[in-house]
Amino acid sequence: MKNIILFILVALFAGCDGVIYTNIYDKSRVGIDIKSVEIVASDEFSKKSVSEIMQSRGFLVGNSEYRLRVEHRDYKKTCTNPLSKTSSDYSFDGLVSIELFFQDKKLYNAYKDYKGEKSRELFEPLIKEMINEMEIKSSY
Repeated sequence: MKNIILFILVALFAGCDGVIYTNIYDKSRVGIDIKSVEIVASDEFSKKSVSEIMQSRGFLVGNSEYRLRVEHRDYKKTCTNPLSKTSSDYSFDGLVSIELFFQDKKLYNAYKDYKGEKSRELFEPLIKEMINEMEIKSSY
């Protein structure tokens, strides 16, 4: 719960320049081979988009010990905090994030703010960054 609150605060105040923010939680898992990954998403659009991206990169998408949690947040719909509204110039339209877990242990996360409409391409740089930083190999 503490991590969720921290993530939300960071996303609201520090993550407002469109840069990808990442964190490796378990460096011993860098260089892993992943045969399959399960996609869990906050909405169907995000799940479909990330599933397609992972499949195009050679990963089997389905039940797995590796779980990729994906989130898309539309600021116009979700931001109801008066303090945030007065302290922000609303130059971004939303946030996309991914979190990689192995057997319910968080290994990695990445997120970024974005401008414009939601699209599959918003998730591409996050997936690419995760694969590069974690040195993930698809063993499918």
